[in-house]
Amino acid sequence: MTALVLGSSVVPVAIGIVMALATMVLVFAFLMLSGDNRTRLEKRLTGFGVGDGTSDEDDPFAPREQQLAETRVLQDLVGVTGRLADRVGLLNRVEEKLEQADLPLRPPEALFFYLAGVVIIFLGGLLLLSPPVALVLTVLAAIGPAAWLELRRVRRLRKFEMQLPDVLNLLAGSMRAGFSFAQGLEAVAEEATEPSARELQRVFAESRLGRPIEDAMEDSANRMHSVDLLWAVMAIRIQREVGGNLAEILDTVAQTMTQRERLRHEILALTAEGRLSAWILGIFPPTFGLILYAVQPDYMKALFEHTIGIVALGVSAVMAIFGFFWLRKVMTIEV
Repeated sequence: MTALVLGSSVVPVAIGIVMALATMVLVFAFLMLSGDNRTRLEKRLTGFGVGDGTSDEDDPFAPREQQLAETRVLQDLVGVTGRLADRVGLLNRVEEKLEQADLPLRPPEALFFYLAGVVIIFLGGLLLLSPPVALVLTVLAAIGPAAWLELRRVRRLRKFEMQLPDVLNLLAGSMRAGFSFAQGLEAVAEEATEPSARELQRVFAESRLGRPIEDAMEDSANRMHSVDLLWAVMAIRIQREVGGNLAEILDTVAQTMTQRERLRHEILALTAEGRLSAWILGIFPPTFGLILYAVQPDYMKALFEHTIGIVALGVSAVMAIFGFFWLRKVMTIEV
């Protein structure tokens, strides 16, 4: 009898979790696998030299955003979402994060489908499961894509930071070989890997349009949130004003970046235990509550049906969140 009751309480929760995970997996798979949105005729004609002969990878200014809303109704809803997000100042932040994560999506469409997915999971949980489970699944659906986007963005920015010393060394070597700064930048852009290659190609393309290279590099540094690149731009500006050996200056800046990166890794190793404790503190309470609700739902219902239980949940949640962010703050050391 106990096993039967346990099975009947676990099955709905398992169904809800599987439904939420399946929805997020489908969304992520669609975003990752959706590639070039040219028509079939355009793709076939490209092989015969029809068109401009360039690809999105070669042209840093090529439009890379993909249109997900095909019908008129979806386009209208996406437009309303974009206008509302623009009013509250959210659209620019979403656009910046999508660009930093290298996701070719239009910000209004990304916001609309994100909100639509959260609403669908919430309504599905209410109809098929219980309200507490629906609330938990909605929170997971809201946090999942945002966390994935932030993780992808941070990884790309960190990869750019790690590639920057090698890029500066290559640039310095090109200048020693007789190239000008612009020629060396073009050569390094062709040899570098992503994400440095795309950023350098964009800088070089802007310089060919008449913009100063220093300004284009400064915009790239702001776009990639790279303090190290800002240092390099500052060194280039100083060299342009007072003169000097630019190749040697770039080597010195690259060496400083390498030493700072080594120090960052040492700090990460020393603070690993504290950062792990912060994540355990943040993940354990909701996970334990969900397991307890699946095993003994009567215990958890008492917390939602009585005032003292609701107060206890609120106080516990506030303390857990405060402890998580406090530990993260203590373990975060800027270099």
